[in-house]
Amino acid sequence: MKNLDLDILRKKLDGKLTSFEEEEFQEWLMASGENSAFFCRMKNYHEKSMEELRLESVPNTTDLFMKRLNRKSRKAFISKMLQYAAVVILPLTIGVGLWIYSNNQMNQSLVDQNQIKKEDLNQTVLITSNGNTYELESGVEQAVVEDQGVKIRKYLRAGLKYEKQDTVKTKSVVYNTLRTSKGDDYQIELSDGTIVYLNCDSELKYPVSFRGQDRRVELRGEAFFDVSKTGKRFIVEVNDMEVEVLGTQFNVMAYENENSIQTTLVSGKVKVSINSNGVDKSLMLEPGNQANWNLKKGTLESKEVDTNLYTSWVNGYFRFENQRLEDILRTIARWYDIKVFYQNPDLKNKRLSGKLNKMEGLEVISNMIEKISNVEIEMNKKAVVVSMKK
Repeated sequence: MKNLDLDILRKKLDGKLTSFEEEEFQEWLMASGENSAFFCRMKNYHEKSMEELRLESVPNTTDLFMKRLNRKSRKAFISKMLQYAAVVILPLTIGVGLWIYSNNQMNQSLVDQNQIKKEDLNQTVLITSNGNTYELESGVEQAVVEDQGVKIRKYLRAGLKYEKQDTVKTKSVVYNTLRTSKGDDYQIELSDGTIVYLNCDSELKYPVSFRGQDRRVELRGEAFFDVSKTGKRFIVEVNDMEVEVLGTQFNVMAYENENSIQTTLVSGKVKVSINSNGVDKSLMLEPGNQANWNLKKGTLESKEVDTNLYTSWVNGYFRFENQRLEDILRTIARWYDIKVFYQNPDLKNKRLSGKLNKMEGLEVISNMIEKISNVEIEMNKKAVVVSMKK
């Protein structure tokens, strides 16, 4: 096991490595695909424009946060990942060539998922209407594929963008699916200009080109929507629930291992409707409100919340306020693809408040939680065990 000082990565991005440090960096980079992907993200964030970087110093209030999301460029706003720690310990896993590609593969715009080993399923992929599946985690700056007359561009920093071609008319509605892996979120701009930030371990099914009076998408997991105003309804379908808007910004959390589906409204208005097991109910949300569809109780209720707590993942953070340790670790486990076990069930009910950088290593996150919670977290490959501090 070898550790790499984050300062070396920072110096690499600034082009200031010594020859010895460059050799050390290359050794770390080629050790595993995980290291390569991590550095690719760092490069992504580092290459933001100076305008974007200056905004990082502004306090993260809801209004300012949303102004950033409304930038004319409509690029994803993610805080500079190096802001929190001067040094992050990066695990060097012993690999067997997971990141070795031929020159031809490096030049491909998208990597065909059919060429990927079946046992390696935790990947962010695009599934097109003709059934082709493409991996989206390679370090390709830009890629283009054609589907039903719509050009799909893949950008390293801005995710996927659908651009309708005026000269081609689609005869029917066809769908693509974007599926994120554990430990990865992704941005997509739909053909109507709507921006969607899809959280980890989530899936979005959407028309390649919207037709008819409604714009409908299907969500599993979590996503933040910045809906363009076209005069047509935009509807997010989640199981037996619908979230209906014309143009607004909101977050929907609907993971399968959660007891409820939450819709958090940042701006505009949304209508949340339920039609399930004899329950037929709807309510309107105002900015700062959250609708909670309790799957066990079958109730739909709304309350006022701090929207930052539910949209901070777009900003690159885990944020929690007076939340149960079990709920916090369930969110973290989803990102790091781990399982959590408790030596004492009472530990699940400990309540914590804090803010953690998603891009930190699991070891760093665990240490921070230990310091504020009086628990010990023991890591063992894909699992952690939580016990009372001795």
